[in-house]
Amino acid sequence: MNATTLVERYGSPLYVYDLAAAERAVAALRRELPSGAALFYSLKANPHPEVVRALRTAGCRAEVSSTGELDAALLAGHAPADCLYTGPGKTAAELAHALGRGVTLFSAESPGDLHRIGAGAGAHGVTARCLLRINGATGAGAAGLRMTGTASQFGFDLETAGDWSKRIAEAEHVELVGLHLFSLTNAGDEDSLLRELLASVRTAALLRDTYGIPVRLLDLGGGFAHPYAVPGERPAYPRLRATLEEALDRDFPAWRTGDVEIAFESGRHLSGACGRLLTTVTDVKESRGRTFVVLDAGVNTLGGLAGLRRLPPVRAVPVPPDGAPDDSSAPAGTPHPLTLVGPLCTPSDTLAHDVSLPLPAPGDLLAVPNTGAYGLSASLLAFLSRPAPAEVAVRDGRVVSATVLELRRTPAVRPAGPSPADRARAVLPVLAAHAADVDTEARFPVESLDALRDSGLMGLLVPADRGGLGGGLADLVEVAQLLASACLSTAMIWAMHCQQVDVLVHHGAPELLDDLLPRIAEGRVHLGSITSEKQTGGHLFTSAAPLRATPEGLLLERDAPIVTGGAFADGFLVTMRDSEEASARRVTLVYVARDQADVRVGGGWNPLGMRGTHSVALRLTALVPEHHVIGVRGEFAAVATSGLIPLGHIGWAACWLGAARAAVSGLVSVLRSPRRPGSIDLTSDLVAERIATLRTDLELVRAYLDLAQREITEIRATGADPAAPPVQIHLNTLKVTAARLCHQVADRCVQLAGLGLGYRADSPLPLERHLRDLRSASLNYADDRLLTATGTLCLADRAVRLLGDAPSG
Repeated sequence: MNATTLVERYGSPLYVYDLAAAERAVAALRRELPSGAALFYSLKANPHPEVVRALRTAGCRAEVSSTGELDAALLAGHAPADCLYTGPGKTAAELAHALGRGVTLFSAESPGDLHRIGAGAGAHGVTARCLLRINGATGAGAAGLRMTGTASQFGFDLETAGDWSKRIAEAEHVELVGLHLFSLTNAGDEDSLLRELLASVRTAALLRDTYGIPVRLLDLGGGFAHPYAVPGERPAYPRLRATLEEALDRDFPAWRTGDVEIAFESGRHLSGACGRLLTTVTDVKESRGRTFVVLDAGVNTLGGLAGLRRLPPVRAVPVPPDGAPDDSSAPAGTPHPLTLVGPLCTPSDTLAHDVSLPLPAPGDLLAVPNTGAYGLSASLLAFLSRPAPAEVAVRDGRVVSATVLELRRTPAVRPAGPSPADRARAVLPVLAAHAADVDTEARFPVESLDALRDSGLMGLLVPADRGGLGGGLADLVEVAQLLASACLSTAMIWAMHCQQVDVLVHHGAPELLDDLLPRIAEGRVHLGSITSEKQTGGHLFTSAAPLRATPEGLLLERDAPIVTGGAFADGFLVTMRDSEEASARRVTLVYVARDQADVRVGGGWNPLGMRGTHSVALRLTALVPEHHVIGVRGEFAAVATSGLIPLGHIGWAACWLGAARAAVSGLVSVLRSPRRPGSIDLTSDLVAERIATLRTDLELVRAYLDLAQREITEIRATGADPAAPPVQIHLNTLKVTAARLCHQVADRCVQLAGLGLGYRADSPLPLERHLRDLRSASLNYADDRLLTATGTLCLADRAVRLLGDAPSG
């Protein structure tokens, strides 16, 4: 798709990012770096999610220095463990944001910064891994911008190491793992860059040998250059690898074995060439001997720092006429000295003075090359309140995404509001009031779900910056138990909705999340799950119905025998075979909004228990855009093991535990009241033993549930593998144990309460309903199937790592 077509479709000015160009830059730089070195992409250059995602898939980790950059990295698929959080002046709120999302690696700029990191880590019950950023004493290399070697806000001064090396040992909840040195940026001269990097290696060795600073990770920064907003090629550094490897062999020989990890950072060098800005000429005017070309892009669109004379002027090139390929020769013309200006009403909106170009005419299209770095994100975007240009990411001539960045004004102070648990307690009267008739009529708990929509709990797992409550798995466990104490059907519907929300948050495409998450947070979207299929026999990781690509989008035609609350859901996450040619195990997860689909409900719902879940059969036909795919196409198994399965087992277990607790609580209350049946003698050892057994079963489920929740939370924080056999064994064990013991608790409550109080459907204690509801637990993904899988997994875990054991390295 050529530039003219893109502008016709998405408007002007327009940023276009070629993702393949960014990936090529990563491959080229890796060839020039020491073998096996880690490479961080600095999101300050360009935080566009698709650019970040492309660089991640090319093998880069993420270097971030703000909450927004961190969220962009996580949105693009980076694990928190892959992120390095840098920058001076990290506030307590920033650190809480990062630590709360699982980031554990930080660069500390000063003793105060190190102590703040430690304080934040302690508040989150974790230990932060820290690099000490060093402000070196020398700065021999030429660069576009020097970061250290002088008085600076960046890093610990090398010459005072004798002082601060003693003080850093006092910091709590931090583990010093290495050093961070970044002295310059945009060094186009290889000799200058080499001088700086070699000096950094010597400085790191000096600090290790003289002051005992541990160096398991040595981040040498970057400084790799790239042309900005002018034609030109990415500079090469052919002597870099051999020279640095020789220095590392001398001072850090353990880098060869991986005991010392070497890392580098780059922003502009990786993303610069991938972007270009398309801009339209709106006017050409003469003024006192000078020719001004007025563009629809100014310092609010491109490198606004250039308007403050911090960045060099740009060079625009004519775009070939409509129908010609973008790389064809531009129309010939006599070059004129021109001044390129933007549309803003300030003389500072000047992009270039006295550039030589053929004289354009209004309506002509110009392109500013090499603007993939420090383009829109470095502009004065809010100045004069003009709308931002669209940003289009392309691959092989195909548009991957097209988005517009918006600045929106929101209240500066938001009341904290009630906790998730308090919100749940507030809706319990509604759930309890309708639980009996929902069960009797086997109908969907409409009133209860409406109360949950109004409470904000539908957005429990939606991040706070998307309007949600920003809760975690511990909140999910607590709220699910509370809701289930009043109505287990409602609790299960809500928990399964949260399961789908979690998958969206961690695997959804930016365009989808921007639209959907705020509406979920507002309670306007209740999500259902469609994973069941007659042809697959309930096997989660296979699918029979194929996803079909059409010019209008992705076509889904799906029959599902059981969809919890499907007749009332506002949207669905649907598993599909990736294509008609794909195997049954190439499964893709797709979001379908109800208003995009023809949904037909089949059959009725008249089960033994869980009657309010209204788990009916559905036939769904829909046409959805490509960005509604959740995660990577064909790789649903990765989505399932990282989120769907853990959230399912944890959420279900919490619901079952809440219902079983309610049964025991109600029974104990009756036994301690004048309504106690005369047949129950509280002085009997047998009665005491039976009550103790009830409590023991609840305690066991709660303890195992808490440990499993903490394990998954830790795995998400550290980036460990959720598909590891021990982890899957623990999750399967949680589900089977909770299903069996919670049903056993209800059964024993009925036995202890007796025929009149426990077994009758019209008893004031709903033990009979709890018993029927909890009987479904062992069938909700059958226990025998999970035990079969667990037995196979046990053979792969020779260490027999039990839940709660310390990680084995």
